[in-house]
Amino acid sequence: MLKIVDSVVPDNLNTEYLAEWIAYREEDLSKPMTPRAIKMLTKKLLQWSIPEQERMICNAIEMNWKGVYWVDPPKQQSSRQKTIEEDLEDRSWSN
Repeated sequence: MLKIVDSVVPDNLNTEYLAEWIAYREEDLSKPMTPRAIKMLTKKLLQWSIPEQERMICNAIEMNWKGVYWVDPPKQQSSRQKTIEEDLEDRSWSN
């Protein structure tokens, strides 16, 4: 197990992406995280699943943010066979 800030890291923490975030803050933003900031971020991340933690951290790095925030996941494509306009023009039900 990875050890951060004098405590054992829980199994449900995405340590790979947490390490990526810490490196990003230090190397790209020149704003290294304090032990307190790491502890607070760890507590925040534990509210979500490991895949959700990965998505949040990747999104924050891609957007060049200074912090990690939860945002709505991208919407999936509709499985509609017809467009709304085609649905509105459809009169097959009136026969």
